Amino acid sequence: MANLHSFLFIVHIVFGGAALVLFWIPVMTKKGQLNHVQFGRYYRTAMYTVAGSGALMAIMVLLWPMTVKAQFFTSDRDPQAVIERIQVLWGFLLYLSLLSFASTRHGMQTLNAKADRSVLRKRHYLAPLVVLMLGGILLAVLGYVHNRTLHLVFGILGTVISISTLRYCFKPTIKPGEWVIEHLGAMIGSGIGAYTAFLAFGGRVIFADLGAYQMVFWIAPGVVGGIAANIIAQKYARQMGLAQRPSIK
Repeated sequence: MANLHSFLFIVHIVFGGAALVLFWIPVMTKKGQLNHVQFGRYYRTAMYTVAGSGALMAIMVLLWPMTVKAQFFTSDRDPQAVIERIQVLWGFLLYLSLLSFASTRHGMQTLNAKADRSVLRKRHYLAPLVVLMLGGILLAVLGYVHNRTLHLVFGILGTVISISTLRYCFKPTIKPGEWVIEHLGAMIGSGIGAYTAFLAFGGRVIFADLGAYQMVFWIAPGVVGGIAANIIAQKYARQMGLAQRPSIK
């Protein structure tokens, strides 16, 4: 079991690194060009692999903590306390995996569906979004009650993203070309998630001495990326004559 978890971790890191690079190729190429479309698909595959491997690792740890993370259970530690800490961390990581999957999938599906959003209203598409919303509410409440800033922030973020996405799926009509902005926002949001994970976990190792200031590695990508995403979205909205600025996923 531990060996399988280690293998999934390697897969997670390799494809995560690939996603960080692949993200920029569609961003730097014009919409509709081969490189933009092809590398967008490569990025999707990388992010699905990252989200899938992350979710499997989290589920394994949550189900079999004493087997997968045996190194944390020593004779001088309270096993129940260790299990509770593991549940807090890996439950959070499981939610982040779902958030990454949902953002990437929505970005690609809006591109495929364009103005015909009937596929976005099917049960198999809506189910993860509902789970993301309910999980986000629960995460935010737990973060508030137990004073866990990351749980609170990402719980609110996931809830907002899921509600915004569901609203787009069910709104009666969309303006011509609005799907382009929705696609753009979702994919940039997916990239923000990838860089947040990279900087947060990488920063935790490299800048361990910063203590609580490591929080900046979780927050900064979302702030900087959110500002950049809104600037880009406004630019495309003006070009396409869309009066209402869409939300960024």
